[in-house]
Amino acid sequence: MLAKPILVAYASRHHGTEEMAAEISDTLRHAGFEVDLRAAADVVTIEPYGAVIVGSAVYMFQWESPALELVRRERLALAEREVWLFSSGPVGDGKSTRHPETVPHPGGVDQLADEIGARGRAMFGGRVDSQQGGFAMAIMAKAGLEGDWRDLPRVRSWALDIAAALRADD
Repeated sequence: MLAKPILVAYASRHHGTEEMAAEISDTLRHAGFEVDLRAAADVVTIEPYGAVIVGSAVYMFQWESPALELVRRERLALAEREVWLFSSGPVGDGKSTRHPETVPHPGGVDQLADEIGARGRAMFGGRVDSQQGGFAMAIMAKAGLEGDWRDLPRVRSWALDIAAALRADD
C-alpha cells in the first residue's frame, strides 16, 4: 500500500463530477487506501500525497479552471507521482454518451497528461439537471439534453483499476 494518501481532486459546477469523484474515493477507501477528497480550488499543495487523481466537468470543450490551474501549478510535483485524470462531459443520446471513451479530452488536457506522465485518463458521461440552475443548464435542457449519462459502475471499475495499479507498484 502507498505510504502516503491519495488525493482525489475535482472541479464541478453542479455536483455531478463531484459525485463521481466521491465514487472514486469511496472505491479506493474500500480497497484499503487512505484518500482525501477535495475540490481542486481548495488544494494548496499536493506534497502530502503519493498519488493524485484530478477530474473536471467539461463545458464548451474545456476543463473547469480550478482543475486546469491545479494541474498546471503542480505539474513538476505531479510528474513525480502516480497520476490519473478524468473528464465528465458527453450528454444526450448518441455515440458519445454510449462510448464516452471515444470522446477526445478537452483542449490542453492531453498535453498536460503527457507532460506529467499521467498513468491514465478517462472520459465519462455527464449530467444535465435543469433543477441545478444556471443559464447553460437551462439551454441544454431546452435542447433536449437533460438527463444523467454518468456510468457509475464504470467509474468504480476505473477506480479499481487504479487500486490494482497502485498495488502492483508497491
